[in-house]
Amino acid sequence: MGIKVFDLDIHNLPLADFMRAMGYELTARDGNRLTYDSPYSSNGSIVVDTEKNGWYDKQEPEKCYGGIYDLAYEITGSCNRSELNLFIAVEMKKIMDFKCYEVLGNGESANADMILAMPVKNKDGKRADAMQEQPKEETPKPKPGRKMRF
Repeated sequence: MGIKVFDLDIHNLPLADFMRAMGYELTARDGNRLTYDSPYSSNGSIVVDTEKNGWYDKQEPEKCYGGIYDLAYEITGSCNRSELNLFIAVEMKKIMDFKCYEVLGNGESANADMILAMPVKNKDGKRADAMQEQPKEETPKPKPGRKMRF
């Protein structure tokens, strides 16, 4: 068994599409705020803000907006990012077509297609996983006329 790779930008998926993929119908609309029955509670409802692509529970409106991973966590109870990615991808596959690959442990593709993994880039073109450059610590320099002892 290998690793599943999805050609899907999960961070930028509209939450309204995710709710539709899971089979939830819109119950109310107020501008850019869409209300749905709660996918994780039998008697609650959630509000999706399409402008911010966030959601909150109507029973706890003081909570901050959450994203797609927060919603998937509430539904599955898993905080494992790989499991959340798999859950979201399986649900989105119902309404959206995207490629899915399985990569074997030796780096080969299970379906004989070539797979090239590239780092994701932000809007400004920088790598999302790139670390901020830290200034290098300078080695201490001896004061004039003194020797350093180690």
